[in-house]
Amino acid sequence: MSRLLTEEQREIQQATRTFARKEIRPRRLEAYDGHEFITEMARRCGELGMWRTLVPEARGGLGQGATTACVIFEELGRESPGVAIAGIPQMVFAPVMLLSEAISDRYLEGVISGELMIAGAFSDPAGVANYAEQSDLAVRDGDDYVLNGTRLWVTQGTFYDVMGIAGLVAGRQRLFYVERGHPGVTVSPIPKMGFGAPWGLVTLNQCRVPAESSIDLSFMVTDRQIQDVDGNATASVLYASAITLGLAHSAWDQTVEYLTNRTNNRRPIASMQAIQHKLVRLRSQLEASRSLLYDAARLRDEGHPDSALEHMVKPWVTEMAAAVTQECITLHGGTGYASETGLEGLHRDAVGGLIIEGTTDMHHSTVAHLLGLPDAAIGIF
Repeated sequence: MSRLLTEEQREIQQATRTFARKEIRPRRLEAYDGHEFITEMARRCGELGMWRTLVPEARGGLGQGATTACVIFEELGRESPGVAIAGIPQMVFAPVMLLSEAISDRYLEGVISGELMIAGAFSDPAGVANYAEQSDLAVRDGDDYVLNGTRLWVTQGTFYDVMGIAGLVAGRQRLFYVERGHPGVTVSPIPKMGFGAPWGLVTLNQCRVPAESSIDLSFMVTDRQIQDVDGNATASVLYASAITLGLAHSAWDQTVEYLTNRTNNRRPIASMQAIQHKLVRLRSQLEASRSLLYDAARLRDEGHPDSALEHMVKPWVTEMAAAVTQECITLHGGTGYASETGLEGLHRDAVGGLIIEGTTDMHHSTVAHLLGLPDAAIGIF
């Protein structure tokens, strides 16, 4: 059964939950005031070993898989989706670094320890998956690559220490690493409605990057066509789903507590059958989503990933979270609309979950392709 965690996974779950409730929960609203709180908590997560999850033990990691990562992201998402979303580049980029000995030797330990904040710049203005219309980001010039272009919606883009910038070179995907202050790289904030600190708009102008500071990702994109819709590149959609599952469950917990303590005609509102049925339906959606998510994660860990299932998980869980948080706000009445309760923030974060790591329609298009439906295009809507 996918939801039956190992003893080690249960220990990691409990340790993450204890940390999140003690250190993140009392200050969770600070995530919307700027990046300082997110940076502080992300570094604490690194100190506690969370970002080491997916890295092999031989390289200083925990040697765990997608299920353990989902456990961590769900628990962090319960208390602060902004802190949790920062963990996706911290945790997911680490194994990618192992594709280059020079890059992993330089940055890996700093990233998984939380000492270095890493950002991933992938979104081209033509569309993150619209490689047919993307211009080449870089050209080779001797021992360097020269980068020109922009990248949108960069998580941690305004407060990174190291940034991985992905783009096409002669139609093939490549990943370039730069440190803060690198010549030819400028970042400006893109305000957003959820997940705390703003995204970064990255502008590249004659940015020279040594070839040794780049990684070949042509296994993902070659000839401007996506190659890897069923490999490790899809794992991050599970982690984004886990974050939104966590925030939705947090909203449900908060709503149950409120309706149990709030009375009408001297009776707890939660004692009313109509309210009980609503709460049960919401909980049913949460549990169904949890089963779907952890089924997909467990299959990946066991070496039998179901790519169609993984691409189904993201729209299912994120749409559930948006609906659940909206209903929880309604059940609170005016109190739910007030910022101090945190519910309206969770709902804004849930709406963001519909977009991060690909929109609902992009994933449905990919599922249609994987199911062999006629003329279905990968990640297109």
